[in-house]
Amino acid sequence: MVLLMPTAYGEANSDPHQGPAMNFHVIDERLATGGHFVGDGLEAIAARGFTVVIDLRPEPPEGQAQRLAAHGIKWINIPMDWQRPLREDFEAFAAAMRVHGGEKLLVQCQANYRASTMTYLYRVKVEGLAEPAARKDLDAVWQPNETWRAYIEAIRATEM
Repeated sequence: MVLLMPTAYGEANSDPHQGPAMNFHVIDERLATGGHFVGDGLEAIAARGFTVVIDLRPEPPEGQAQRLAAHGIKWINIPMDWQRPLREDFEAFAAAMRVHGGEKLLVQCQANYRASTMTYLYRVKVEGLAEPAARKDLDAVWQPNETWRAYIEAIRATEM
């Protein structure tokens, strides 16, 4: 097994299918985002010390909770519709992040687009991180499409 270790925070892979998860991106010592697991990715995140996965896919792989639990990792599913993200999705995500904020978290979806966007929004809206600092981690993964740009603006405009 090859275990890729970060050399610095903000780690991103130039090959989206390299690393423990598609478009894997390390934000800091306690937080990373990624898409579906690649190869032995589940074992790799367990070896990196992740204790919680917040999965934003509406249809995660069957048995995901059990596979993660076998590695001592708690799984939380917040199903988000790719075409119609809702304010309630962000509220549920923010609640889960608050509860598990002291743990080592992987925020996951299919390709790390929802995961990186929701993490960006959480860091700006809830943690109060300056937008440019949070934006660099979102931009390292993708440039949100029209639907997700509108969602970002809507969430950023709401009172929390």
